[in-house]
Amino acid sequence: MMLPLIRRFRRPPQLPNDESSSPSGENTQAAFEEETPYYPGFWDVLKVRYLLHHIWQWTRDSDELLPVEIVDMIMDAAEYWASTENVLEGQTVIRKDQDQMLLTTVPLCYGVQTPDTASLKLLPHRTVHPCRRVIFSLLSHDQGWGGGIRNRGQYEGSYSWFDTEIIHAAHQRPQIGPSEEQGPAHFGPDHPHLLPNASKLQSNRTAVSAPQRHTIVWDHLDNIRADSSEAEEIEHSQGRGRATLDGSQVRGLEVGDAIAVWGRARFGGWTNHVQRVSVRVFWAI
Repeated sequence: MMLPLIRRFRRPPQLPNDESSSPSGENTQAAFEEETPYYPGFWDVLKVRYLLHHIWQWTRDSDELLPVEIVDMIMDAAEYWASTENVLEGQTVIRKDQDQMLLTTVPLCYGVQTPDTASLKLLPHRTVHPCRRVIFSLLSHDQGWGGGIRNRGQYEGSYSWFDTEIIHAAHQRPQIGPSEEQGPAHFGPDHPHLLPNASKLQSNRTAVSAPQRHTIVWDHLDNIRADSSEAEEIEHSQGRGRATLDGSQVRGLEVGDAIAVWGRARFGGWTNHVQRVSVRVFWAI
């Protein structure tokens, strides 16, 4: 059985930000609520794997099974993966030096805990590093004024942004939720989170008061080096951290790890107005 070749491009997609075409917050919110694409559940993925594995038996009247390695290749080429999503909705305002943990994902390859489940349930997965993709969606803006004149509407010179934190073996810890607003903390000159750095998730545009949508995709096959000119251009034009473009964050995630999203703002007058955050994590079965 011959399978068609599927071309894959390992560069972050050029995802347009709604602010360029929809100046009003109302239009941006409407665009953010577009029809959600279909994401298969883990039972769907298991059923498709079973069908592929037994296809030779049905089509050739044979006892042979399609090799598991080929089934794995087909599933990855089709990007037919299980996923879980965590969402934070509602206005959150982060002021100068009052960093907040906004959202923490369910531990990788674990089901969402409910009142009927005493503990998290481990779901089917492939290998100890099964993560394939992470999609972050942010709806936010800064205070709408300030910054250098040349930087207004740009990502450079922005001091309201988002970071991520990998929580290892999160399934063995008490569940972590969004943090309450904290009093101003002191960030010394050597503190790693004093300023946005190359590992940031996303910056807000400078001095833009309308909500902006940003969709950030991390993929296990990404391979853009942080010191490349391409990474520099993406950081400048999209506001992403140049050190998040090589796929290492995805490839390094292990079963039970979780991702926390932090909102930050620095210096007097700067605020990070967060309306919605979602994180969808995909893994191979």
